[in-house]
Amino acid sequence: MSFRSQLNAVWRICYFNGLIPLGRQPLLTAAVFLTPFSFLFFLYVIAPPALFPYGVVGGVLFTALFTGNGMLNDCAYLRLERQLQPIFVASPVRPIAYVLGMALSELAFTIPALGLFLGILELVHPLAAVTLAALLGVALITWLMATTLGFLISTFFRQLREIWPIGTLTFSTLAVLPPVFYPLGVISGPYRWVAFLAPSTYPAQLADKAVGLGGSTTITPGYLGDPLVELGVLGVITVLFALASVTLARWREP
Repeated sequence: MSFRSQLNAVWRICYFNGLIPLGRQPLLTAAVFLTPFSFLFFLYVIAPPALFPYGVVGGVLFTALFTGNGMLNDCAYLRLERQLQPIFVASPVRPIAYVLGMALSELAFTIPALGLFLGILELVHPLAAVTLAALLGVALITWLMATTLGFLISTFFRQLREIWPIGTLTFSTLAVLPPVFYPLGVISGPYRWVAFLAPSTYPAQLADKAVGLGGSTTITPGYLGDPLVELGVLGVITVLFALASVTLARWREP
């Protein structure tokens, strides 16, 4: 298939798995932002007001991160239950086109939720156009990182009942335990470096700094607080996950 044909395949997969369900079942969009909105509500009730903007930014990143969970669930379900992936294996569609199409379909579900959180953020912490663009850029890189990881994990399932616990545990851990909904400064100084063992910490720190939050928190070693280092590490992690998703993933059944 030509490059143009591969792009057409990407669009068709996105339309099939994202736009059609989004149009036919609008309640699916509510399910996307229900969990991060619940975290934000409890943060509003029990936390100091100064932490609320961190929670709103965390809602944006949580939404982007959980596209990985959706990717994991959808890809595993379509492969195990619907036997759709073998059809793509037998077709001229390349693995990267399939992965990208499925990833874009997951992104389609997040657009309403992202709009909601960005609207709340504009009310509590107004953003300039450049700042908004930077935040969206971080969210997009986070989406790429999460969906490629989700696809990679999905190819190793052998039973449908494995999907829900592993997917929920993986992406809930990445989105809740690291400083996504809360500032890095909440963690005791000597142990802040531990948060950077989680890949989700890097986009969270970049997003907070992009909107003017958390810039004065000290970290040892100091280079971990450098935005260029954080962006570079996030980029490397995303590329590694993307390469793994098209080379190490079990594209064909053994």
